[in-house]
Amino acid sequence: MAFYRRTSYKPTLSLAEREARAEARFQKKVAQDEAKRAKSAFNYATAGGHYIPTERQLAAARYMLTNEVDGLSAEVVILGAEFKQTVHHDHIHRVNEFIRNNPSLNL
Repeated sequence: MAFYRRTSYKPTLSLAEREARAEARFQKKVAQDEAKRAKSAFNYATAGGHYIPTERQLAAARYMLTNEVDGLSAEVVILGAEFKQTVHHDHIHRVNEFIRNNPSLNL
């Protein structure tokens, strides 16, 4: 019976070498993403739109403000709702997330 003998040997990488390769891959991916964004015509500042908050969002924002939970978004949503002004969707999203995470508040 003949035994198969490997003629080549691939050494395993040390931990430092694996980490260096992983860092190089990550930096390459970051550079590629930045290059894509530079060529993109997408306007990140206006993405998502602006909306007038609802009464439910106003109630949740008031609760958030009194309990010191994300005061900036709460203030922006309160001002938008009271003056019927549009608010960037990021602030509304934070208030909606607070409502979803606290169903016992019955807002």
